[in-house]
Amino acid sequence: MKKFFEEDLKKTFVAFEKQADKNNSGYWIGSHLSLFDIQLYNLITFFDDQQSVQKALEGCPTLKAIHDKVGQTPEIKKWLDERPQTAL
Repeated sequence: MKKFFEEDLKKTFVAFEKQADKNNSGYWIGSHLSLFDIQLYNLITFFDDQQSVQKALEGCPTLKAIHDKVGQTPEIKKWLDERPQTAL
């Protein structure tokens, strides 16, 4: 797993960051929340080893900002706060 977080996931985040930097709207593409923004949020929060995920995100401030923005979207925040707690 170490190789995955330190190399593979980091490469993915860097590639996504390059695309995100082309769009100054605060979203990955376009000017509104998209399915990709939600999927990016899910990718970042999916792993139990958040320390390794955050390390892989170093140097990707735009992706971090998108993640934070998605997490603060009122409807998503409400669902996250109220959803049933499950293993996934």
